[in-house]
Amino acid sequence: MDDDSNYYDRKALIVVRLVAAGFLVVGFLNLGVYWLKSHTDKTAMSIGRCLYLSIPLVIGLAILIKASALARRVTEYLDE
Repeated sequence: MDDDSNYYDRKALIVVRLVAAGFLVVGFLNLGVYWLKSHTDKTAMSIGRCLYLSIPLVIGLAILIKASALARRVTEYLDE
C-alpha cells in the first residue's frame, strides 16, 4: 500500500510542477511579447505594465516553492 501512495505522490508532484511551469512559460511569453511590441513600435516599456504582465511568473514561482506541500494536499484530497 505504501508503494501506491508513493506512486500517487510522485504523479501529483509532477502535475503540480507542470502547472507551475505553465505559469512560468505564460509569464515569460507575456513579457517577451510586450518587449517585442515596444521594440517594434519604438516606445518605452512601462514598469507598471511589466509588473502586471509578470504576475504569472510570481504565481509559478510560488507554486514551485510549495510544490511538495501542494502535491501532498492533492493526494490527500483525492484519497478521501
